[in-house]
Amino acid sequence: MEAQSLIQASWFYLAENEKCKLNWFLYKFAIKLFDYLKANSNKTVMKFVSQQSDEELAEYCAYFAKRMRNNTQRHHYRDIGADIADDEYNRDYCHYNTQAENEILAKVAEAAWLDLLVYCSFCPSGCLNEGSISCNYFDDMGNGENC
Repeated sequence: MEAQSLIQASWFYLAENEKCKLNWFLYKFAIKLFDYLKANSNKTVMKFVSQQSDEELAEYCAYFAKRMRNNTQRHHYRDIGADIADDEYNRDYCHYNTQAENEILAKVAEAAWLDLLVYCSFCPSGCLNEGSISCNYFDDMGNGENC
C-alpha cells in the first residue's frame, strides 16, 4: 500500500493554526521514512517491517516524524551537537527492540531525512526556513499544487 494513503496528514495538526510549513515537512518526512523502511534490504529493518502491518508502520513513521520536530529545528539552525535521528525515539516506541536494532532504524531515518532535505533545498516553499508560517498545503492535498 502507498505511504501517502496510509499516513494521515491530520495526524500532524490538531487545530487550524497548526497547519504550518514545519508540520507539512514532518508529514512528508513520515512518508519518506515509510518508503525507506519498505525498500530497505537490511535484515534487521526487513524483520522490523515484516512484524508490522502497513497501518502500524505508518503510525510508527508518523510518531517518529513528530518526535523529530526539535531535532529538525536544531539541525536547521546548525546545532552541530544534535543527532538527526535519535535511537531513543525507537526505544520509546519499540520496547522489544535491542539497542543495535534501534540504532539501525535510526540510521534509516537519518538517511530518509537527509534525502528529503536535499529535495527540499530546491523547493521554493521554504518549509524549514519558514516552519512556523501557516500554509494551505494540508487543505490543497488533492490538487497537486503543494510540494
